[in-house]
Amino acid sequence: MKAIKARSRAVVLVVLAVAVAVAAVPMQPATAVTKAQVDAACADSRQQYDDYVRAQERFRQATLAYDQALADVERLERRQARIQESAEKAEARRDEIEEQIQQQIVEIYMQGGTSTPGIILSAQSLDELLTTQEFLSAAAIGGQRSLQGLFAQRADLDRLQAELDQVHEDLVARSEEARVAMEEMNSAMDAEAAAYQKMSQRCKDLAKKYEAERAAAEAARKQRMAGSVQVGPFICPITPGRTQFTNSWGAPRSGGRQHKGTDMFAPWNEPIYAVTDGVVSIREGGLGGRVIWLTANNGVAYYYAHLSGWNVSNGQRVKQGQVIGFNGDTGNARGGRPHLHFEIHPSGRGGPAVNPYPTLIAACR
Repeated sequence: MKAIKARSRAVVLVVLAVAVAVAAVPMQPATAVTKAQVDAACADSRQQYDDYVRAQERFRQATLAYDQALADVERLERRQARIQESAEKAEARRDEIEEQIQQQIVEIYMQGGTSTPGIILSAQSLDELLTTQEFLSAAAIGGQRSLQGLFAQRADLDRLQAELDQVHEDLVARSEEARVAMEEMNSAMDAEAAAYQKMSQRCKDLAKKYEAERAAAEAARKQRMAGSVQVGPFICPITPGRTQFTNSWGAPRSGGRQHKGTDMFAPWNEPIYAVTDGVVSIREGGLGGRVIWLTANNGVAYYYAHLSGWNVSNGQRVKQGQVIGFNGDTGNARGGRPHLHFEIHPSGRGGPAVNPYPTLIAACR
């Protein structure tokens, strides 16, 4: 694949919270931008700025709706699988009981257990035979338990089938809600980008700075109950302004898992960048699809998933800002909106992940 020239971007020094119970007092930057300053700077772009803010909120709400619908779909799929497994077991037990009853019928016939053998010979189905008084009288000797078991298994199968039908109906409904939410996300992203382009440059600059400072303050607030680990110079893995994301850390996922990263939505095949210098390893398969692990010089590991393709080879050393892959929907993201699933592991591959959202919001806004 043809290499794309690495770009230079502002380096953001970020601090990640880890689970160590110490107090940390958030500090406000000396030149903090106020909302009043943003409003003043955007006076000549008031409508565009308001549209921009509304579009951001639309995207946030749509993403929350999409995540919830997706979690419901995955929950329903797990339930569907459990019911299907129970139905298959009940079906196997029913077949076993029917086979036992058929053997009893043969024994009854051979022993002259009915006064009218023709009833057995003329029956068109097992059900037809089982409902005749002749058979019920003969079977009362030793076959009533099998009959009761058969009827119970059939009732259980009917119940399970009704549950499967309801789950399927719910799945269709929630899948449609996820699709609608995804369309709303797309629309909100387009509206945000369009409004941003129409804003004056000073309005853009102060609005972005204001958002970044608010994100940094939120990250500092979360550190009040935690220590900190410095991960070194870090840049946004996707061009700022070309991606949208929310804090979905801990959201439910398939198999009872919790979301351990941030989903960064961006156009298909959008370039993905090395957030720092380091060595990459690539692999394909599993939930992540096409994946890159970037291990930084200081040992921190970064995980990139759902890529459409790579722009590096296994074991290659890369520089910060170098294009290492392209945004996609591989793995369990297939068919959904293209996005980069991004994780940060401060103690390296195999170590626990920490919420990357504060780091990303500071670098990408």
